[in-house]
Amino acid sequence: MARVSSGLIIAGAYANKLRRVMFATLKGKIDNKEVARATGELNALLFELFREVGVEKGDVVRITIEYEIENGKIKWKWDTLEVQHYKPIEETSTKIKELLPKVLEKREELVAKPALPMEIEVEYLGTVKEGLEDVYVIKAPKEETYVTIGAVRVLFRNEEGEALSIIVTPEGRAFRYLMKLKYSPDPLEIAKNVKEELVKALSENRVEEVDREKAKEMLKELIKVE
Repeated sequence: MARVSSGLIIAGAYANKLRRVMFATLKGKIDNKEVARATGELNALLFELFREVGVEKGDVVRITIEYEIENGKIKWKWDTLEVQHYKPIEETSTKIKELLPKVLEKREELVAKPALPMEIEVEYLGTVKEGLEDVYVIKAPKEETYVTIGAVRVLFRNEEGEALSIIVTPEGRAFRYLMKLKYSPDPLEIAKNVKEELVKALSENRVEEVDREKAKEMLKELIKVE
C-alpha cells in the first residue's frame, strides 16, 4: 500500500503540494491524466472537509492518505485519511520577537549544529529472526520525495515491546533512541505509533546523539530482513 503526505504546509497551498508529490512519485508509472483526476478528486473532498470544520487558508495542516493502483487507476483508501491541524498563535509571534536578540547571540553555535529531523515518515519493511522482530524504515523529505535516514527494529513480548531506532542525517548527525510500544497485529498501526513517539522524542531532545560511523554500522544491521 502506498501513501502520500503533504508534510506541514499552509492550508491554502495543500492542493498544489499533493499534486506535485503525486506527479513526482508516479512519473512514468501511470498516465498523467489519471494522476490529475485522482489528485483533483482528493483535493475537492479535502476542500469541502476543511470548509465544514473551519480550517482557514493561513492555518497549517499535514495530510496523509494511503492509496493503491488497480488497472492504471488510483483508488484512495479513505479510511486512512489523516489531517493534523495547527492554528497560528499571536502570543508565539510576540515571544519570538522578544527572544530573537538572545538567540542571535548563539547564532554561530546553532548554525554549526544542524537541527533535528522533525518531518519524518515511518514505513514497514519486513521481519527478521523467523518473524520475531519487525523492521521499519524512517524517511525524511528531500525536495519532492522521501529518502531513508534510519530504521527501527521492534521486538514484542506479549502485549508490550521494545523498539530500537537509529537515525543518520545527511547533515552528519546520528541518533539512537529506545522506546516502549504496545502490541498491534497491524504493521501500519505500529508504524504510526513509532512515528508519533520518535517525533515527540526528537522535539523534546530526548534522543541520544551517537558516533555517526558506529550508527551507520548499526543501521546496516537493523535494516537487514529475511
